[in-house]
Amino acid sequence: MVQPKYHLSLNRDTDWRMNKPHFHEDIEILLSLSSGGEFFIENELYPINENSLFLFNEVTIHKSIARSPYARYVLHISSETLRYFSTKYSDILGFIRKAPVRCTVLDKAQTEILVGKLKELDRPTETGFCADIRKTMLLVDVVTSVISAFSVTESEEKLQTPALSQVSPILHYIQTNVSAPISLDSLAARFFISKYYMCHRFKNTTGLTIMDYIINCRILKARELLRQGFRVQEVSERVGFRNNAHFIRTFGALTGISPKQYAKKYINL
Repeated sequence: MVQPKYHLSLNRDTDWRMNKPHFHEDIEILLSLSSGGEFFIENELYPINENSLFLFNEVTIHKSIARSPYARYVLHISSETLRYFSTKYSDILGFIRKAPVRCTVLDKAQTEILVGKLKELDRPTETGFCADIRKTMLLVDVVTSVISAFSVTESEEKLQTPALSQVSPILHYIQTNVSAPISLDSLAARFFISKYYMCHRFKNTTGLTIMDYIINCRILKARELLRQGFRVQEVSERVGFRNNAHFIRTFGALTGISPKQYAKKYINL
């Protein structure tokens, strides 16, 4: 049996604000136990409510801002573990990667059941015979419960703000043209907006500068290409870096690993 790779934590903060949006190498499941605040997910904004369940794949840029004491369960699971759990008829990893819904709200009974499973999963693993197998079965139970919730419930209603309405077209354009040359001047001209106003509104809404957001999107695309077997130099060019050394430094800064080392992780998968 493959040893599952995951990390579960119950986090409680009096005040919580991510400095900037980020992404993970793993799949993230987050269950909010309190209300107050917003979650910026790619180019959408969702309210943080008690019983809100969030699902993020490896390419989802997200950021949370809590406006009151914030409690939540956060579960990170490696894609390799989810691939191992998947079957011919139940592609768990594929479902999560393709899920159009990023947030849904459970009812009180659903939340109580899921919290009970998470509490059990969070307990230290026993050392007795078959204890590790029972813990793995519990992890599978948690994952399938989350997937079932997203399969049968509707998406949480998104927040619409004037700032987000202005920024969303820029976000979408960057996401779909990440390999093309993009400058602040060209964006301002395309959207008929002052460059300085555009930069100010973008930063206040997303927590990132426009250029930082472009770099994040390019590194996400680079990870995808590296997993597909493209050479580092070719990936650098395909995601819009003109300097290979700059690409390698940037990739390492955002992921904690070099592009070559990252690619090696997927050679035998």
